[in-house]
Amino acid sequence: MNRFTVPFLMILFVAPLASAAEGAGHDVRQIFAQKCAACHGPDLPRPKGRFGYVLDLPRVAANPEMVIPFRPDESELWTLINRDEMPPSDSPHGPLTAAQKEVIRTWIATGASDNPADSADAPTAQEEITESTPLKAADRFVRWVGKFHLMLVHFPIALILAAWFCEALATWHRRSTPSETVRFCLRLGAVAAVPAAGLGWLFAAAGNGVGSPQLLFAHRWLGTITAAIVVLTAVWAERDAHAGDRSPGLRLLLTVGAILTALTAHLGGLLARGLDFLDY
Repeated sequence: MNRFTVPFLMILFVAPLASAAEGAGHDVRQIFAQKCAACHGPDLPRPKGRFGYVLDLPRVAANPEMVIPFRPDESELWTLINRDEMPPSDSPHGPLTAAQKEVIRTWIATGASDNPADSADAPTAQEEITESTPLKAADRFVRWVGKFHLMLVHFPIALILAAWFCEALATWHRRSTPSETVRFCLRLGAVAAVPAAGLGWLFAAAGNGVGSPQLLFAHRWLGTITAAIVVLTAVWAERDAHAGDRSPGLRLLLTVGAILTALTAHLGGLLARGLDFLDY
C-alpha cells in the first residue's frame, strides 16, 4: 500500500467529523439560546439552579456532572433532554423538537467541541425573552406553588431533630414511658414532611437545581425516602403511646430519620448556595 494512502484515508475520515462537530457546536448554542437562556443565561442575576452558563459550551462540556464527551448516553444533560425534563413542560419557549434533541446528542457524541467564533452570533438571553409565550395559568400556578418548598421545608427539619434530641434525653434519664414532646414533634414533622417533599419535586420540575443534576437527584429522592420514614416513625410513636411503652424500634427509626433529615437538608443547602458556600 502506498505510504500516502493511510494519511489520506485518515484525512477523509476525520475532516467530516471535525466539520460536523463544529457545526453541531454552533447549532447547539443557537438551541440553548432559544430554549434555555431565558432561565439559565449569563445575563440573569439569579439563574435557575445556579446554572447560568448554558451558552458557555466549553464550560458545560467541562462539567462531568453534565456532559461526558463522546458518550451521550452517559451524560446527564442528554438524559434530562431525552426524558423531556429539560426544558420543563411548562417552559415559555416550548419543548425541544426531535431534530433539536438529535443535534444536541450529535454534539456530545462528537466530543462536545465548540467553535468560539460563533459565540458572538448567538442570540442573547434578553433577545430570546422578548419572543417568549406566556405560561398557561395552571403551569404558572404549579411553578409558583413549588417555591413554597423553600419555606415549608424548615419546619420538618427542626421538628425531627428536636424529636430525636428529646428522645435521646429520655433514654439518658431511663424513662420508661413515651415522651409527649417526641410525639408532638413527630406528628407535626410528619404533617409537614409530606407536602415539603411534594413541593420539592414541583420546584425541581421548574428547572431549579439543573446545574447540579447528580446532587439534585440525590436530594429529591433522599427527601422522598426521608418523608416516608418520618411518617412511619410518627405512626410507631403513636403505637408506643397506646401501649404505654418506649420501644427500641422507635429509637432506631427516629435515629435513622434524623440522620437522613440532616443529610437531605445539607444537600439542599449545597443546591441552593453552591458547593463552595462553606469554604473558609
